[in-house]
Formats: sequence, structure tokens, C-alpha cells
Amino acid sequence: MLLQESYTTLKGSYVTFAPVEVSTLDIILNAGSLENVPILPSGFSILPDGPKRNGGSTGSLVTMAFQILDTASSATDIPPDSAATIFNLVMETAECIKAAMFNPLNLGR
Repeated sequence: MLLQESYTTLKGSYVTFAPVEVSTLDIILNAGSLENVPILPSGFSILPDGPKRNGGSTGSLVTMAFQILDTASSATDIPPDSAATIFNLVMETAECIKAAMFNPLNLGR
């Protein structure tokens, strides 16, 4: 993964990244060409879910955005395999964000 940008304030946080396969990253790091490597920004933001009440804590809203190359899909049809891949990507990303929020030492495991 290539981290493109991250930012945190009291009002929220966001991370922009580009998923890159390890084999592709190895080629790039060994003086390979970036010409045929798709760098598609993806990311997420975490915002508070409303004001705190009575000194208690509040939940968070997480918004994720992905750019995906999918030559099998059209504007009117998404094949089941593509839908399953997208679903798994969203679920895995959500689990990674959750793990990072509750136990930052678990990253990369």
C-alpha cells in the first residue's frame, strides 16, 4: 500500500492510499517503470457521530471510498465474482480500520 496522505484534527481524520501488490512494488523499487502501474487512490475518513452528551462518549462515522479497475463489469451489470470481490474488500478494510482503532499494535498481522 502506498500512503498518499493522512490528516487528523479534533473534527475527524482521513487517510488516502493506493493499494499496490507486493510483486508490483518490488518491480518499482528495483528501478522498474511506473508507466503500466495503476495508482488508484482509495481512502477512508472517520468523523464523530454528533456532539458528546452528558460528558459521555459518542460513536464514529466511517466513510470509505475505493477506485477499482474492473473490466468485467458494465454500467448495467456487475458479475457476481466482481460483487463478491468488492464486498470482501470493503469488509476487510473495515476490519483493519476497527483493529487499528482498538489495538494499533495489531496492524500488519
